[in-house]
Amino acid sequence: MNKITGIILTILLLISCKNSEKIETENSSEPEFESVELEFKRLGNKHTVDLEYLFLNENDEQIEFSSIQKMPEFPGGLDSLTKFVMKNYKFHQGNVEYLEGKVKTTFCVDTFGKVVDIEIIERLRKDYDTACYKVIAKLPDWKPAELNNGKKVKTKFLLPFKFVLEE
Repeated sequence: MNKITGIILTILLLISCKNSEKIETENSSEPEFESVELEFKRLGNKHTVDLEYLFLNENDEQIEFSSIQKMPEFPGGLDSLTKFVMKNYKFHQGNVEYLEGKVKTTFCVDTFGKVVDIEIIERLRKDYDTACYKVIAKLPDWKPAELNNGKKVKTKFLLPFKFVLEE
């Protein structure tokens, strides 16, 4: 790494979607929608990627956790997901100023196990945002979550990236 001793890519866990800050864009002409309170649950431990998740029905309405029989599974588990993110995160190392901060992302694993609906919900800078988006876009298929009756359901994940400059 040329101008920096290193960037540590750490995955953070947000306490709750309802406590997250609302990000407003300059000159936004998008209409305001009624906020729907979603409650994410934690997945992971201190040695793996920390994700928050919630389950959605076919109308994208939240499903109670107690009705879930099988959790969604990344191939190889959370340790493999952590390794995948670290291996596939690519940041252009040209003559740019490095930043500290967070990029917060969400994505869904649909009923077929495909990663869909990737969004950057809190931005840092375009190059950082793009690098985070590309990592998520490369994720392989998961095993989707299943209800107690065997029906597969969509899962929405919250995955924040934290960037720290080493001294």
